[in-house]
Amino acid sequence: LSMSQFSPMMAPASQKLIVNVIQAEGLQHLNHFTGDHPYCVCEVKNLEPHATRTKAETKPVMEGDTLNPVWNETLELEPWQPGEALEFTIYDKGLIGSKTEGKAMLPSEYFYPNGFRGMISVIGLPDARLRVEVPPPAGVMMQGQVSSMNPMPVTYQAPASTYTASPSTTYAAQAPVTTYLAPASSQFSTTYAAPSSTVGGSQQIMVPTVGQAVGPQRLAVSILQAHGLQSMNNFTGDHPYVVCEVKHLDPSLKATKVETKPVTEGDTLNPFWGETHAIGPWHEGESLELTVYDKGLLSSKTEGKVVLGPELFFPNGFSGMLSISGLPNAMLHVIIRPLGPFEADNVEETLVTDGATMSKKKKSKKVKVGKKSKGCC
Repeated sequence: LSMSQFSPMMAPASQKLIVNVIQAEGLQHLNHFTGDHPYCVCEVKNLEPHATRTKAETKPVMEGDTLNPVWNETLELEPWQPGEALEFTIYDKGLIGSKTEGKAMLPSEYFYPNGFRGMISVIGLPDARLRVEVPPPAGVMMQGQVSSMNPMPVTYQAPASTYTASPSTTYAAQAPVTTYLAPASSQFSTTYAAPSSTVGGSQQIMVPTVGQAVGPQRLAVSILQAHGLQSMNNFTGDHPYVVCEVKHLDPSLKATKVETKPVTEGDTLNPFWGETHAIGPWHEGESLELTVYDKGLLSSKTEGKVVLGPELFFPNGFSGMLSISGLPNAMLHVIIRPLGPFEADNVEETLVTDGATMSKKKKSKKVKVGKKSKGCC
């Protein structure tokens, strides 16, 4: 069976998720005085603006090979609901506080409903990986069967960038589909869209079918990370952020856009945001434009942009790497999920960050979401 040949028939709105954090490889030495004591925090990236933060953590590894630590711990996360990604942050516990080794993001479609077992690339550490296992949530029904198969082992990491962007805007094309078969012990195989030779690994994901769009819709836009940006602010340092805008077909509609927070520390040429925003209204046929800016002291400079055509994310959603026009080897990793009809009476912008989950409500019934784009025209 391919991923498109089944859909969850019975999935509770809120579930308990079991996450096995097994080990990490290739960490760096951060605490020269006390020695390295790495631990891992797993957090649910909530889509709901008022949801209580759901996270759990392993115990620090105090002895042995602490640059390749083994935890073998089982964490329970509740509540979790389909569509919510998992963020893993590896810390090094010191005498006074903890330092961040790196982060890894596992989108929902990689472990739901079939489960996941494999290695995840750790952002910020070029050779580091995290081995985790997420069994299928209990009680998920697929085609009349209870999900109880062994999860498919897979390595989830950013595809290598092989596409040379042209000076014009880059449209993400449909990638050819390759079927990776599960082991014999597994009841299902899973179909992933493999990176093509011309586009930076774009791929489609399966979400609950929205069907034909009737009126304005809401979208969940997850902006995960970028690779290969260029340094533009030599004086203040690079502080990249992303603005996502709906390209309305009706010119009379006001701008609909959201933006991430600028990344101000760490590897700012390969920044990690890990933010999820709800954006609307979106109408069938409208593209999404994602622009990467570099925030300076007085204004922002444009790194590059990507335009994602509607046929690539509606109605089945999208997850993958997109080539950034203007930067030959730069890529942007995003996930788009349709959320259903847009209600102008209760407009919410959902922002999920490392620190907290925040929401903004607009009392106005005008169809406008988000803040003004920094540095935009």
